Amino acid sequence: MDYPFAATEPMRCPAELVRRQDEEPVSRVHLATGEDAWLVTRYDDIRALLADTRFRVWLPGVPASGAGDLLFIMNGPGHARLRRIAGKALTPRRVEFLRPRVEALAEDLVAKLLAQGPPAEVLDGYAIPFALAVLNELLGVPPSARDALRAWTDGMLAVFTAPSYEEMTEAARKLGDYLAELVETKRHEPGEDLLTGLLQARDDDGDTLSPEEVTQLAFAILLGGYVPAANALAQIVLRLAAQPELPRDPAAMPALIEELLRQDQGSAADQGRAAIEDVVIGGVPIRAGEFVLAPLRAANHDSRRFPDPALVDPARAPGQLTFGHGPHHCLGAALARLQLRTGVTALLAAAPRLRLAVPFEEIAWRRMFVTLQGPVAVPIDW
Repeated sequence: MDYPFAATEPMRCPAELVRRQDEEPVSRVHLATGEDAWLVTRYDDIRALLADTRFRVWLPGVPASGAGDLLFIMNGPGHARLRRIAGKALTPRRVEFLRPRVEALAEDLVAKLLAQGPPAEVLDGYAIPFALAVLNELLGVPPSARDALRAWTDGMLAVFTAPSYEEMTEAARKLGDYLAELVETKRHEPGEDLLTGLLQARDDDGDTLSPEEVTQLAFAILLGGYVPAANALAQIVLRLAAQPELPRDPAAMPALIEELLRQDQGSAADQGRAAIEDVVIGGVPIRAGEFVLAPLRAANHDSRRFPDPALVDPARAPGQLTFGHGPHHCLGAALARLQLRTGVTALLAAAPRLRLAVPFEEIAWRRMFVTLQGPVAVPIDW
């Protein structure tokens, strides 16, 4: 069967994934890229797979020789080294250092959003500029370069725009050149930003990152911290606007955000792996060289781990796999949580009676990055 499966209800786990969890938890699928893969659908199997060093990261349609050296697609000792050193820079202390600025950005953007309406549109008017503003603060991008950075990032990712392949390639080149220049600037003019921190970071053995490695990390941070973050914020606002019975007070936000990350964001990145040696998953033998796909949405909606998974329950015990698990667990998870909690709290403080401006059935959806699904627009009233 072709994968990804159709979702008749955009904010629910596809019925075919649920069926396979019950009847054939490890099964074969055919991808649009032309490859065949094993699809793993149960929480325990996916969690074990993500931590298993007998697999390497695999991107559908990309040969191992062409995967490049971005952090989230590296494998083995080189990947472990980069994470070890980068982790010295992207610390809880740095995230807390950013908190006042992130809060101020959210309040300013909310004020601009609400001044447009009612109604107002959350994705373009708030979620996208907020995600980029946080990244600009994190990386230390000067205000004079921020419009160009967004244009290059949009052009390269081809998610919120529709450029040609040549335009995407050119945008990626310009973005890479700019990030290399920015890293070089930070070498000579250190700041309080993450790029400076990465350049100065040392592991316990004194090992440091080269400017080229810091540039690649900056590239990875933009890829992982822009579209998924903007999409997550827009979907969380959509869920709150569509379900006014959900709690809205600030004290409830940490638990609610965690539950909504489980509920709606598990499709953010199906995890691809290739077996390095023969392995058995869920009782099924996987041969060396075969591909495996682990849909995080399936893990997050496995009733064996999360009873009544379609129910939004802020009191539910934690354990969602939206940020991954094992060697490739998202380094920016703490920052993402800060961004989402702050973004939602600021919007609800200014618009406590937030609601959808159109019937939920009129919300249009698009697919991004093969499996990431998000609303085209989230119009709200208050």
